[in-house]
Amino acid sequence: MAATSNIHWMENTRHEIQNLQEWKDFVAKLHDAVQQQMNESSVNMFTDLSESEKVFVLEKASKALNAGEVYNKLSAQISTFLEDNIYSYVAHEVQDSDIPKHQSDLVARHIQDGVIRILDKRPELKIKLRVLFNHPLPVSLRTLTWRLQLSNTKVRMEYLTQESMNKARSVMDGEISMKCQAILSQEQTFQHLRNIKNIERTMRNVLSYHHKIHQMKASLPDEDYLLLLPLVQVVMDNSASTSSQGSISALLVEEYITFMDSRLTIMQDPHTDDRIFQDIAHLLDKLDKKLAQTIQAMCTSQDITPEEALRSGIHTLLQPVLRVYFVGYLNVNTLMYVWDQYIIGLDQPAYNCLPAMSFALLILLRDHINGCSSLHEMESVLKTRGPALSVQEFQMIINKHFYTELFGLLNKGENNLYPVYDPTQAIPQWSHRSRVTIPPRTRPQDRRKAREERELLKRETAERQQREEQMRLIQEDLQKRQEEDRLNMLLEDTNRRHEIEKSHLENQVKQEQQKNYEFQKKAEKQISELEEEIRKLMNQRKVSAGGYSVESLLAPPPSVNSQRTSLRKFSNSSATTEQTAEPPPDTNTVNDVNRKTANIVVLDLLTLLMKPADLKPPPDTNTVNDVNRKTANIVVLDLLTLLMKPADLIINGQTVAERDTLNGMAEEHLRNYKEDVKTAQIEIFGQEMELNELDNIKEPKKTDLANKLSLAIKRRAEAHYIASLKAREKKNY
Repeated sequence: MAATSNIHWMENTRHEIQNLQEWKDFVAKLHDAVQQQMNESSVNMFTDLSESEKVFVLEKASKALNAGEVYNKLSAQISTFLEDNIYSYVAHEVQDSDIPKHQSDLVARHIQDGVIRILDKRPELKIKLRVLFNHPLPVSLRTLTWRLQLSNTKVRMEYLTQESMNKARSVMDGEISMKCQAILSQEQTFQHLRNIKNIERTMRNVLSYHHKIHQMKASLPDEDYLLLLPLVQVVMDNSASTSSQGSISALLVEEYITFMDSRLTIMQDPHTDDRIFQDIAHLLDKLDKKLAQTIQAMCTSQDITPEEALRSGIHTLLQPVLRVYFVGYLNVNTLMYVWDQYIIGLDQPAYNCLPAMSFALLILLRDHINGCSSLHEMESVLKTRGPALSVQEFQMIINKHFYTELFGLLNKGENNLYPVYDPTQAIPQWSHRSRVTIPPRTRPQDRRKAREERELLKRETAERQQREEQMRLIQEDLQKRQEEDRLNMLLEDTNRRHEIEKSHLENQVKQEQQKNYEFQKKAEKQISELEEEIRKLMNQRKVSAGGYSVESLLAPPPSVNSQRTSLRKFSNSSATTEQTAEPPPDTNTVNDVNRKTANIVVLDLLTLLMKPADLKPPPDTNTVNDVNRKTANIVVLDLLTLLMKPADLIINGQTVAERDTLNGMAEEHLRNYKEDVKTAQIEIFGQEMELNELDNIKEPKKTDLANKLSLAIKRRAEAHYIASLKAREKKNY
């Protein structure tokens, strides 16, 4: 709807008219007419009247002045001021605009905005729109006119109440939704509605409520779906982009239910009343004999008269058209024009434009109908050729044959709603007494009646306010629920997006773990290859210059006891060497790794290296293995003594703080390893294993379980390693 909140030319005209002498004269005459009626009715104060009585008195007074000289002068002045102001306003608008605009279009648009503003303020003036008979209404004016003509507060309140309690849906809601989709897909004249967002849901809401309140057991007929399409078209053409689906559904329910209840009998049940077909047959026989004979020939038989045959043929042709009121038989613009003529006369029982519109349809398609050989072909002509008809063609037929009659029926009784009393001729003989100030005299019953009327008015006002408040609360609740639905949908979308991101990150972590695992495998393979090469190098025999191999100088591998004895000797011999060096910071610090000191670990390692593999005894067992009066073991131990100090510094650190740090790291790695072993045992066996319990399992199950346990421990170790790397990177940043 056009914005009509600030129409300057109307405000200027109103102010100018209020300052006219003609307006003051008219108001004085109107006051005299009202006072005359009050004197005749023995009413002292105009405020003592009820609202309906005030309207009645004012209407009678205005009718009395309607044809008088004062009224005619005022009407002429109003027309002059309106014309001057609107053309002046349009001229300024054209002059100030950078875009060329047609002056007549601007004038029509501003007049339309003015009419809409007046109807918004005074809806009871909708009967004045009857002067637009046989004219298509502009879009914004059509929306307001249909809304005023099809307004029903009771229906709207009932729907909002049912909707707030989630009871506005039919048990056949799903079937109705699918049928709405099918109708929008099949109906060629309304294909453009398919592109409107949520149109199917809106139609489903209206039709589902219609099916529920009428307590239908069967499905809705197709015409109920088709009759909703023009109403949807008008509402969607002029609905704001910010309008909620709930408010649009409520408006359509109000208009659709009111329209369906106000339908003519022939539209609800074609078998109950055939007078409309008799009227059309009479018109056709009177105005177009050839077409009447063509239709009559299709139904002629020996059992019926020619008049009955013509009526039967017209009934067969037009009954489907009237059931849907031309929906699907005309294009959208022409259909809106036909519906305009029908809706502006809904509150006038004597007015019925259906016969005229049906006759116009037949007359406009008579060339095609006369060439048909059966009623079925004629029905097909109406369906296929009807959408090509224009508004101007219908207007021409109506103007030529029906305008005077239909316009008279549409405005029947409007000029004689109330008896007219001329105050200049109805003055009583003793009118001078009305000019004398008489003390007010009222009877008790009059005061009681006035009090009851005031109380009734007060109750009606309170009830109306209560209904408005209830309607406002229902609207707020509906909007709140719609907002909650929107937020829930937004939350679902956010959660779904987070799940997708989480899955993507998990996939990236898995890929990174796989890469790390492959890198670890590759590193282990390279380490094993290097160990194999070292082993091969150690197995090689290097013969010395004197004919003895290096291995011949090595002592046989010591036993466990000899290891301990050698360790003590090594400690005693190394003590003399360390006297000249700086003493260790703390000799009591325990550098125990897996219950072995660093010295023992190095000694075990060297023992393995010194052990000859496949060493054959020398040819002469009496060979003296003495070099400078030292045995091979003493030589090796002296060599180790020189290597132990830097090895000890590497393993145990140079200071107490470094030693404590290394000890803490070793203890943490041992603790993590033990936890990884326990976790792997629980993962593989379901419980912790006792010491050497795995050795009691038979092969090959033992090997399989050992491999699984080893892999599980390795995964845990890799996880600890990755976590430490991330913590280190985070700390660095």
